[in-house]
Amino acid sequence: MFAVISRSERDTGFGSADLPGIGARLPVSALQRSFGAVDLVFARRNEGSEPRRVFQQGAMKVRFPGVSAGEPPEAVLLNLAGGLTGGDRLEFGVGLEEGSSALVTTQACERIYRSTGDDAVVMGRIRLEPGSRMEWLPQPTIFFDGARLKRETHVELAADANLLALECVIFGRTARGETVVSGALSDSWFAHRDGQLIHAECFAVADGIQAALDRPSVLNGNRAMAVLRYIASDAEERIEHMRALLAEAPAESAVISAASAWNGIMIVRFIAADGYRLNCEIGRVLAGFRRKALPRVWSI
Repeated sequence: MFAVISRSERDTGFGSADLPGIGARLPVSALQRSFGAVDLVFARRNEGSEPRRVFQQGAMKVRFPGVSAGEPPEAVLLNLAGGLTGGDRLEFGVGLEEGSSALVTTQACERIYRSTGDDAVVMGRIRLEPGSRMEWLPQPTIFFDGARLKRETHVELAADANLLALECVIFGRTARGETVVSGALSDSWFAHRDGQLIHAECFAVADGIQAALDRPSVLNGNRAMAVLRYIASDAEERIEHMRALLAEAPAESAVISAASAWNGIMIVRFIAADGYRLNCEIGRVLAGFRRKALPRVWSI
């Protein structure tokens, strides 16, 4: 199942010595918390790419399903804890060496459950070397009432690297009548090209979440949102293609979307009444933009 498994906890950057609380003796009254980390590096080999380094720790695992000939390797991240709550922490690192390519996704939607006070934390780092191409296409995050999440994604790209990245958040499962009244979400994204910051963004909402989402300047009453980022030298050239795809949205989908591009970056935003409509529209748009369907683990 694994191409390579290497690196000890001591030299990954994810080892217990680098993570406060991991490996320390906890008081008897402390609640059990979940921790997981994955560190992947892909390299160019012959006419394709393959995992050169695979490290997994704690609740996070990675699997590599078979792909068609000529397709880049696909890595599927799994959180065996079944979701996150206050005090849990996940970390992931993905590196692509020169000229390599890879697709990274997740097995299922990540669930953020009610917290007793602490934040669940997800920290990610992506490093793309010259000529590399990566697709970061995780399934949506479902945010439950009373949940608390701090998520940061840091990206370092070479000037000619190519990244397509998707992040989706669904506030409650509307089919079950769930509403998200309280909690806290801080979702930050930072991208550097050749060491220079080219994009930084933070979506933050806390306490009266339902009231905040109802504001016209936020989600205008919708309960699902997504941001698609395409960072590549042809981002501005492909903006009209993306806008044409968005204009073809079925009227019944009721998904609102818009795209802009500048300085080698394309940003596409979606909002929808619920996660099902959002996922259907994202699947349609990505299939057109990528000229292929979403990874098979996605189920809509």
